[in-house]
Amino acid sequence: MADNILNGLFNSKKNTANRMLVVKEARCPQNHACPSVRVCPAGALTQNGFDAPIVNMDKCIKCGKCVKFCPMRALIFE
Repeated sequence: MADNILNGLFNSKKNTANRMLVVKEARCPQNHACPSVRVCPAGALTQNGFDAPIVNMDKCIKCGKCVKFCPMRALIFE
């Protein structure tokens, strides 16, 4: 039973292994430095001025930290 609970925690629908990180530009206010860019441990996000962030999937480790730090929920895994 404990194995099922742990399996559910680590293999939930939030699994990002086969998903791409996408920026929903309509949700991004593009009027400030993106907080998600600063917290990405892999340096997979960049930003030109206050434009929407740009994702480099070759660098992305799919940790989801950027998604959690985006106050507008403009970063999602699809």
